[in-house]
Parts: sequence; C-alpha cells; structure tokens
Amino acid sequence: MPAVPSAEAEVPWEHLSFGTLAAEPFQEKGFERAHPEPFSDSHAIARTRAQVLLRWSAPAPRMAILDAAPLPDAVGSPVEVRLNDTSVARLSLQEGRRRYAFALPVEAQRPHSNRLALEFIPPAGTPGAAAGTRRSARLYSLTVGGADDADLQWLGRDGAPPVVGIGQGPRSRAVVQAGPSAVRFAFRSPAGAELRFTPDLHPRARAEGAAAVLSVALAAGPGGEREIWRRRLAAGDAPPDEVALDLNAAPAEAVRVVFRVTPEGGRRPAWALWQGLRVMGDAASGGAGETAGARPGDGPSHDVAPAGVLLVILDAAAAGHFGCYGYGRRTTPEIDRIAAEGVVYERAYSPAVFTRSAMASIWTSQYPDQHRVGVDPDVGIAVNRPTLAELLSAGGIETAGFIGNPVARGFGLDRGFSEFRSVYEQKTNLGRVTHAEAFRSVLPAFFAARRAPRLFAYVHYLEPHFPYDPPEPFNTLFGPDAPLTIADRRQLDWSSAVNDGRIEPTPDEVDHLRRLYDGSLAYVDQEVGFLRRTLEQAGRWDRMLVIVAADHGEGLHEHGWIGHMKKVNEEAARVPLVMRYPAGRGPAGTRVGEVVSLLDLAPTVADALGVAVPGGTFQGRSLIRGAPGSRVVTRNSDTETDYAVTEDRYRLIFHTSDRAQQLFDTAADPGETRDLAESRPAWAAAHRQALQRFLLALQPETPAPIRPLSPSELEALRALGYVR
Repeated sequence: MPAVPSAEAEVPWEHLSFGTLAAEPFQEKGFERAHPEPFSDSHAIARTRAQVLLRWSAPAPRMAILDAAPLPDAVGSPVEVRLNDTSVARLSLQEGRRRYAFALPVEAQRPHSNRLALEFIPPAGTPGAAAGTRRSARLYSLTVGGADDADLQWLGRDGAPPVVGIGQGPRSRAVVQAGPSAVRFAFRSPAGAELRFTPDLHPRARAEGAAAVLSVALAAGPGGEREIWRRRLAAGDAPPDEVALDLNAAPAEAVRVVFRVTPEGGRRPAWALWQGLRVMGDAASGGAGETAGARPGDGPSHDVAPAGVLLVILDAAAAGHFGCYGYGRRTTPEIDRIAAEGVVYERAYSPAVFTRSAMASIWTSQYPDQHRVGVDPDVGIAVNRPTLAELLSAGGIETAGFIGNPVARGFGLDRGFSEFRSVYEQKTNLGRVTHAEAFRSVLPAFFAARRAPRLFAYVHYLEPHFPYDPPEPFNTLFGPDAPLTIADRRQLDWSSAVNDGRIEPTPDEVDHLRRLYDGSLAYVDQEVGFLRRTLEQAGRWDRMLVIVAADHGEGLHEHGWIGHMKKVNEEAARVPLVMRYPAGRGPAGTRVGEVVSLLDLAPTVADALGVAVPGGTFQGRSLIRGAPGSRVVTRNSDTETDYAVTEDRYRLIFHTSDRAQQLFDTAADPGETRDLAESRPAWAAAHRQALQRFLLALQPETPAPIRPLSPSELEALRALGYVR
C-alpha cells in the first residue's frame, strides 16, 4: 500500500496527481515537491501563485475538480482561478482535504496549450505574499473532463473520495479507487509472491446504492492483460472475505498488476476499496518489499585495521576506458596493477553526472535531491549534516585533501578537513595548460612529514576531465594528433557546437577526441603510479586502504553528447571503483558484479578506520561488509531533470520534461543502443515506479547559503565548462 503514490492510474479524464513524475512537466511554476508521510497520498505544495499547463486539441465545454487542502494560515482565504488570464472561478478553501469543482468556459480556452493559474490571496501583511513565495496549500490532484460528465460531477461533490488514494476502510487501511479506472502497480516479485486484499465498496458508494465490477489482471506484454480475479459488488452485499492470489511469477521478475473498477449499468458513484492491499513473499529474494534506496547489506567486516585510507578521485573518468574494465588501449597500467591486488567493482555508479553534487554525495552519503548541492544555485551542505571529514576528525583521524578541480572546494565540500589545498588552477587559454604533475611538488613532502598513526588523505586529479589536452607524449600515445586543433581541445566552442547540434563531428574528429581523452587518462594514471611510489617510500602503501574512483564519467559522443552534466547514460554515470586492502588484510584479485554506489564510500572509509557513525547518517553502507547489490539513482544538473535508475542488468532513463523513457539491458547491450521500453514494459514500469517511490521518500535538508562566487572563481568554472 505505501507504493500507491507511485502507481499509474488510467482514468477517462485528464488527471494530474501532483508531486509525481507524471505531473512534473505540467507543474509550470509555483510548486514545491512535497514528501508525504508513509500511507499518505502524493501532493505538491503550492506557493501564492501556481500555474498548471493543460493541453487539449480544441476548445469544448469542460469542468475541473481540484483536490486540495489549505495550509493552516490559508484556511478560508480566497483563491482566484484563471484560465489563460480569464477569471473562471473564485474558491474558498475550507479546512481539511476536499474536492472543488469549477467550470472551464469554452471562450477562455485555446487550442493545444492552456495555462490554469491559481492565485492564493493571503491576508494583508502576510510574509512572502508579495513575492509569491508563501506556501499556501497542498494540491493533490486536478481532474478535467466534459462539462456534462456525470461520473466527473460525482467526484466534485462535497465529501467525495479522491480518484485514487489511500483511505480508511471498515477493516483496515485501503486503496480508494473511483470507477471507471485502472491502477497499475509494477514491482519485482519476491519468491512465492501472493497478492492479498479485501475488496469492498466505499461507504459513500454503498449509501448511494451503487454497484461495480472489480477485477485484477496481470499485464504480461506491451498491451496484453490476463485477468486472474473478478467480482461484482453491490450496495446490499455482505462485506467480502480476504482474497489471496498466487502471482505465479519467477523470483525477482518484473510484474505488473492491474486493478480495475467498472460501474455497473451506470450506477454511480463506483468507489471501490482494496483493503489491506499487499504482496506477500520472501523479501530476501529482492522483490516487492525492497526499497528504492536499499544499499549493500551488513555482512561480516574484513579485519582491515589500516593505518590510513587514501581516496583518489579521477575527475570525469569513465569506467569503460580502463584496462581493468576490459578496454583495449593500455590507458591505465598503474591502476590495473592496483586492481589486480584488490577488488574491482564492475558496476559502480555515481548519483550525479557533475562534480559538485557527486562530491557532496560522497562526503555525506546522501543523494543530490537531499543535500541539493549543485542542484540549487549557491547552496552548500547543510550545517547540521555531518561530512565524512568531520566525523573522522571527531574520531581522532587526521584528514587532508588536495584537489586539482576548483569545483571540488567550497560549498561545504572542504568542511572538516584539517588541511585542504587547491594544488593548482586549471588554465584553458591557448597558452600553457597546468597538469597533474603539479601534485608532485606537494604530496611527497606531505606524506614524508606525517606522523599521525591514522590518516585519511583525499587526492582529486582533474584529468581526464576537459580540456582534452594531454602533454607530450600522451597527446600522440594512441595515434596522430589530428584533426582537432588546439582551440578545439582547449576551448568549449567546438564541443558546445556539437552538443547544440550546430555542427556534426566527423568520425575522424570523434576518434581523435577519444584518443586525446585516453591520453589524458594514461597521463593521470602515470601520476597515480607516482603517488603509489611516494607512499611506498614513506612506508605507508601496504598499511593503507586505497580507493581509486571517479566522481562521474564522460560522454565522448556515444549518445551525441561531449562532456557531462547533461546525459545520464552509462558512459557518464558508471565510474571506476577499485579498492586495495592493506597487505594481507582483505581480498585481492577479486571482481564484484553487483551494482554499488558512490554513496557507499563514506561508510566504507568510516568503517575501515573504526569511526562510529550515528544511525541514519549515511544512505550507503560499507563495502567492506559485502555488496549484495543495490539500486542507484543518477541525475543530471538540469532543472528539467533526467534520471537514470540502475538495478541488476537493467537501466531506465527517464526524462521529466516530457516523460519519455528508455530501458537498456546493460549486460547484453553495454553501449545502450537498443531501447527495450516497449518490448519489456514490466521492467520499464517497475524501474519507473521505483524512481517515483525513491523521490517521494527522500527528505531534503535545508542547505547552507553560500557567498556569491568571486570573479576568479567564476572564470575557473567557465574555463572548465561549468558556467557559460
């Protein structure tokens, strides 16, 4: 039943369930995402002025039903309703959740796009009223249909239940469903899956003498359904007993269950109750009971006992370009050597395809939609949210960070480090470009001087990130240095023109781009080798847990995009993750095929160093305790967000702007070239509804306001392509 807000309803009207992924493209402005309590309906918070986009082919007599509840200081305040700047209604929202009906006159309508505006008129002097920032009401749904639709008129009556929602039945909590309609739930089936519910008519329907046919079906293909249960219920019938249905689904297989309510003979209102709706089975098989934020399990920990932990981040390093991940070119011999001595996580994913959000997620083990760093402008990690460095420092661990990417500092990303240093500022003009060798003047002296028994060191190289301009001989390591010019590789004009569709790169240009990227990766791999030798000389290498990863990957025109921040495909979301344990203290030469997340790094480091972390602080879990697999959600940096959901072999990419989706089987199709969303709709629906549950469950924190960036900081970000 908690999955109801993520279910997908099919009704004979235009229906928006506010706060869901399906409604986001139509919530044009004046909305805040709400995070309902368990067993509550999805909704959005409307500010003083909220605007909804509606579409229909031609004007016609219509009516609308608004399902809303005013916030306490807005009870009784008038609400002006405008359609395309024409006033069509004036409502007074009463206390509690109710349905409000109003007409949409033909003369106010337009073909195609229409804007319905709600202006909540607050009492004079109310804070935020003039700016339109005051939070006014919870909006649950908006339903639009023909002005003479009798079913829709029933929905607008005072005290009517919602179209679809969670309510209280005579026996237990229940899913309320108005007919005619279908509600589809998609999930991964547990072993021995059994669907249970107690059907009934809603008391309002019984009072009106209604009758309806209730049915349950399994959706097997793109459009096919197989009915597995049906029953007619009338107002005078005795309450039915509980129903138990064997779903006959293989463990962990994607399943779609369809609940239908059909009024009998036009007898209204046909509200049905599905009381105690649940799926029973073996939850350990990874089925319906699994949460979207599940992380690797709490298995036994290896006796690591390191003298320290070294975390190396290679910025914009795509896993598919590493030798230890099967790449054909010899790009990473030093990291491959580390991989052979440790553990390779073959399917590690970043929660964000841009540095600031990804690093905030690494340090807090929270998703970007929670910490909001890099998602909202000029905000940092919440002051009450402890970072990994703060927790380690409080536990007596010396912490130090060295970065080559200016994006990885400030915004709370450096909070808690006893020493944090920007090693260099990247220059991307047509003159000299500073490279990762700058770390050689800093790291040897630092490690030679360290006497602390336990240490956490973080080294963040900019390479292989843009500019794609490796020094000699790496610029020709994998082929000739042509046809891209110096300006093409160091400036954003060429790649921006490609990304905007103004030019189409030639195959030779794309091949050269990838050779330059591989050369940059090979170059920074050399510097990782230097770092290893530095630690060996300091007597620390075999006593440390070494983690090599990336903040995100990089697109090299695989899906028409160069760089990152925009696409959430495999090349941008999948990152290398290699862990080398202290000598004799952990597994070596091991590969892990399950999906893991960068959110797992903070708990892994804290676990290795024996630092206790309060429960609920981290979303991820320690990889030292095993990795039975998880689900990872990745987002881009756009306000019209693209999300990717990765679990097992399937990845769903969902575009909130138009609700378009793509499903890929990355085991059979690692390049994500064959969209399976239509041929495997159950898997697409299961991932899509898992994403909806994930977003509804996240509780965003209040981020810390950050000072405006200085001109020099803006210049550095612009040079790296983060600001245009």
